[in-house]
Amino acid sequence: MINILAASLIVIVAIAAAHALPDQSPETPTRHGHERQAREQGKRGSPLSSHNTSRRPRANAAQFSCDFPVFGLDSVDCEYMASIGMLGQGFNAQDENGRIWIGSQGPNRFTFVNAAGVPITLIVWYMAPYDDQASFMNARAPDISYSLPTTGSAVEVSLANGVPGAWSALYNHSTTLSPYGQINNTFGEFSTGSYATIDLSRLVNMRGDQMTVIVSGGCVSNMATCVYTCVSEGDNSCGAAGTYNLLNCVGPNAVQYIDPEGNPTGGCQGWSFGGDIQIVMT
Repeated sequence: MINILAASLIVIVAIAAAHALPDQSPETPTRHGHERQAREQGKRGSPLSSHNTSRRPRANAAQFSCDFPVFGLDSVDCEYMASIGMLGQGFNAQDENGRIWIGSQGPNRFTFVNAAGVPITLIVWYMAPYDDQASFMNARAPDISYSLPTTGSAVEVSLANGVPGAWSALYNHSTTLSPYGQINNTFGEFSTGSYATIDLSRLVNMRGDQMTVIVSGGCVSNMATCVYTCVSEGDNSCGAAGTYNLLNCVGPNAVQYIDPEGNPTGGCQGWSFGGDIQIVMT
């Protein structure tokens, strides 16, 4: 389902990035994007594509200023983001901006909940069309960077229709970037609008922190259901064609297909043109 290639693949997949793609029919549902990346760059086979696995040098630590953290971001979390080499704070728009913003006014509403017992910094980004670096936080600033400091902390994020993107999280000031600049943790991927789709991906880090996605239509994606995982149990990350599976994506509003290259694609649907989704981070 959800998605995020360049000539040389390493497999770090970062789902965070979903590309704005044309509406898809049920026969070609939104897919996650590792496969697309693992093909040639620029080919858009699914609306969600957050894992660009191309090799590129990691930038030096950004060391951006945290004198004025954006709305919702604690200074200590901002400083940690700078210390691990992120490019900048999120934009954290509070008014409808046609893309991703903090609030409940949009047709698609994601509620992120901290159930981990440690501080979490939520990171959400947009996958612009043909931007193969959108999921690399050393090269792009996220749309949202928001502090969830305690168990029970939550934030509602709105998304317009036709928006592909992804999210991940920094846990307890210990999650780092991968050697190439992606958040080294579990990813969530989404594409809103026609045949809206959402899923989790463990392709960047098979040992990442746990999350559960609950769609208003009844579909669930978690670490064992409607989730992208590496085929080889010994791999900590993957992303090239033929190296990953979409596990147990069955049941109400769950879809799973095989793309023309023989790779799985699918995720949780049932919220086309609007819906409520809860993401619990544990």
